[in-house]
Amino acid sequence: MRKRPEPSIKNSMVKSITFLVLLPLSAALLVLCVLMQRSVSLGIMEAYQLMFDQNVREINSAVLQSTYASSTMITYTENNQLLKDYYDAATPYQKDIASKRLREMLLNCNVTNLGSFGGEMILLTSDGHLISSDKIVEVPGSLYEEEWYKKMEAGGRNPYWDPDICRLFDRSGTGAYVAFGRALVRYQENQYGYALVLFPDDLFVGEGNDPRYRKGAIALFSSDGRILAGETQKFSNKTMADLLEQWDASGGRQGRYGDYYVMGAVLASSQNRILYVGNRHEIFERSEQIFAYLWIFMTASTALFLGIAISISRFITEPILFFADKIRLIEQSSPRELALGRNHFQETRMLEEGMLSARRRIHLLLEEVRQETVMKEKARFDALKAQINPHFLFNTLNAIRWKASINEDHEVADILMNLGVLLGETYKHDQELETLRDAVHILEAYGRIMQVRFGNQVEIFFVIPEELEDYLIPRFCLQPLVENSFIHGMSHVENGVIALRGELDGEDMELTLIDNGSGLQGKVPDLAGTTENNKRGITGIGLSNIHKRIQMIYGEGYGLTVDTEAELGFRITLRIPAVKRGAQDDESTDN
Repeated sequence: MRKRPEPSIKNSMVKSITFLVLLPLSAALLVLCVLMQRSVSLGIMEAYQLMFDQNVREINSAVLQSTYASSTMITYTENNQLLKDYYDAATPYQKDIASKRLREMLLNCNVTNLGSFGGEMILLTSDGHLISSDKIVEVPGSLYEEEWYKKMEAGGRNPYWDPDICRLFDRSGTGAYVAFGRALVRYQENQYGYALVLFPDDLFVGEGNDPRYRKGAIALFSSDGRILAGETQKFSNKTMADLLEQWDASGGRQGRYGDYYVMGAVLASSQNRILYVGNRHEIFERSEQIFAYLWIFMTASTALFLGIAISISRFITEPILFFADKIRLIEQSSPRELALGRNHFQETRMLEEGMLSARRRIHLLLEEVRQETVMKEKARFDALKAQINPHFLFNTLNAIRWKASINEDHEVADILMNLGVLLGETYKHDQELETLRDAVHILEAYGRIMQVRFGNQVEIFFVIPEELEDYLIPRFCLQPLVENSFIHGMSHVENGVIALRGELDGEDMELTLIDNGSGLQGKVPDLAGTTENNKRGITGIGLSNIHKRIQMIYGEGYGLTVDTEAELGFRITLRIPAVKRGAQDDESTDN
């Protein structure tokens, strides 16, 4: 049976990334495209619906006000009396007085009831006169033969809408208007004439500067399907009428009708219908652009990710093949002493063959390294045995100090005693922390040694409250500060002063070193340790090392701070947590 070849890592990676990453990602991007387009479209539809609903409310309100105003013309007792006086006038003078009062009444009605939307009301009397708020004129006899007048007359008290009624109003300009007329009848009495109410066309078509209206048109339809207002050049009357029929047939569904977006409403105040028609592509242009951009982005991203997948697979497999070829070069024998298990790829099979052949060589090298390590350990042990015993060194110093005391050389004896204190502290490696009391004791010894060098030129003071003496600080963190003041600040000072002050600041302890030396002289110490430390003094520890050590122990909020604004001398502060020796022991016990 022929053995099936192992698959390639590169091909497997490309397939895995394609099916496990690219296809789900493409599907997710496609869903995102659809959701984003839907979200934007819903936002646009909601904005247009809010606009349309607001427009419908304004129209309903205007129609209700005009209907109320025309109703009060006959139901209000005073107005009814004015109409009766007009018809009962026996002389021209009485007729003129009654007409004047009717004009005043109409003016008040236009201002108080119809002025909010720019409407106007006039009276068409039964005796063939047209009374407005500013004049009274006779109407031609042909008026009674017109179609709209006959329908208004047949409608009686129900408002009849027709644009031809607008011709009876004295309006200048070419603006379009719509009006309705209704009979003035008080109960079963005689008819007093007709109340005609004029509406400006912009009440039905909205503000002309609204971009949403520029993408469509609003039309007012009568209950029998006639276009009363809102005729525009954007859409023909036939298109508007056809869309009204489709809207009626759909049960008043708002939304898309072919290439149009339609919203409609029936006016509760008059049973007329309002229809907004817009170009669907213009209205949803932004949504369609977003979808197109996202589709382009998805296609480009898929192609890019596919290219990245191929590049990654090539990037991973080429080093493996190169390494496998290099392993084959060091192969020395064919026996296999190590099995890596079942292989799934050609590349891992090649690596296995090379590693098996190199195993024995690695064992030989390990044996050589082991022997070399043993030899190095032996050499290190011999070097340790050759070191001077610290006890021997201390005993020798004590002997020399005792000899100096016998010879009454007290100054040398004191120096040797202080040197012994320093060396004794240096050889302590078992503890990381020490009390502030011990640190000051060692600093006093160091200060006495340095005063031998500088004579009475430098004085050192320690202002440490007793309650701080049991607090713990890292070993050798104060020594370099004092060394820095002696070595760099006191060289050219006649009356030098070095002072170390300790104080508590909340839960922290601050140790501040101040001297009156030469100061920084424009140079700021490199606490970050980017430059090489100048290792001098007994410890050879630079300020940057102290700063880093404190931060390693306590965190970045602690360490050294140099006062770069000090006018005289040098000032540096060490900040560490305030921990007493007993508190640390209790914490260790709890842990």
